[in-house]
Formats: sequence, C-alpha cells, structure tokens
Amino acid sequence: MQIHAHALTDQGQIRHENQDAYFMDEVNQVYAVADGLGGLPGGAEASRRIVELLQASSERLRVQEASVDLAEFIIGINQIVASESMESHPMTGSGSTLTLCQITDNQLQIGHVGDSAAYLLRDGKLQKLTVDHTLEQELINEHGEKARQHMPPEYPHTLTRCIGQENELRVDQTSVQLQSGDRILLCTDGLNKVVAETEIAQTLGADLDPEEITRRLTETANAQSGPDNITIITLILSDCD
Repeated sequence: MQIHAHALTDQGQIRHENQDAYFMDEVNQVYAVADGLGGLPGGAEASRRIVELLQASSERLRVQEASVDLAEFIIGINQIVASESMESHPMTGSGSTLTLCQITDNQLQIGHVGDSAAYLLRDGKLQKLTVDHTLEQELINEHGEKARQHMPPEYPHTLTRCIGQENELRVDQTSVQLQSGDRILLCTDGLNKVVAETEIAQTLGADLDPEEITRRLTETANAQSGPDNITIITLILSDCD
C-alpha cells in the first residue's frame, strides 16, 4: 500500500509558546507527536529532544528479520530525556507525551505514553487506538463515566505517565492490521480535547488530501478558541498504482 502523509503544528490562540513537536520519517514509515508538559519548565525542550532522538535512531525501527519492541525503544528515549532534564531543571525535571507509530507490511504498531492520541478511521467509523494516561481516565476506569460529574478541572490535563519521569515507565503498545482506505490520525490534545470526535471523523473522512485535512482540523481547533498547541499527522492508505 501507499501512504500519503502530512503533518502540521500550530501554536494555537492562547499559548505563548509552542511546546509540541512532531516527527515524520516516510522512508521508514515512522511517525510521532509529542506534547511538552506546560506545567513544568523545559516542556518544549523535552518534546524537541524526543524528535532529535527519533531522527538519530528511527532507522532502527525498520523491521528486518525481527520486530522492534516499541516499548523498549521508548523506555530508552525516556532514560535519556529524564537524565538530561534533571540536569537542566534539577528541582522539577521536564516531560512530554509521546505517541509513536510505525507501519510495516500493512501492520500498524503504536507505542504510547501520555494523553496525545492515535485514531483509526475505517468505513466511516472513528476508533481511538490509545488510552489517556491522566487522573481523569484513572477515575473513569475506577468509577465509570459518572466520575466526570465530580471531576476536578485539572484532572483531564494531569498526566500519570510521561516521557521524562525518573521512575519505571510503562508504555502502552497496540497493533492493528491495516487496509487500503484506512485513515490514521496522530494528534496532541490541542485537537481532540477541543474538537468533538464526530467532527474529527467527518473531516478525516472527507474526500481531501492529507494536507487539506490537517489544515482544516487545525483551523477548527483554532476556531474553538485554540486553547492549546495543536499538532496533527494525517495518514491516508491506498492501493499501489
């Protein structure tokens, strides 16, 4: 299959700095979004450092004779970022989300930490492939959707896992067999915590190229006050010509 891809990052309407970053290696079919933690110093440094490390090592993710363990790969990135961030910011450290995917032989592999997200649109149905690592999601897991009624306002944005943490990091892994016509979206929460999934699905499924889809989703988030940085990677899979 052919993969048509486009990425865009935008500061949004309120933030004074863009702490998001993205990575796209179309040769090795590796894609990632990272959202630096705004509550800590050095959030932008952390997300950009992740991209630098991916640039230096993404070729290792190309599957040859054996599959690469994305969890181990991300844990290695975490160890470097955690060590460097404590040197730069010894009182607090710094951190970032990371949602990383690779496509090999029509197989999508995802490694995920934090509350950025990966979605799959197939036959008009949007499926979220990642789970947020937030206090909000922990409460929902424990008490169900009713927990939202009494949720402290900071819980949806308070991470329970991130790149840059010094303690042992658990990485979620997901695998999906892809089909021609599938559309994949990677995004930071400046999109999916602002724009409803129904609207995301409608735009992602439109008869448009990845660049136009990405631009329209960014404009939609900004039209709804753009309260956070917005980073999007759109992938469209099609049969080879």
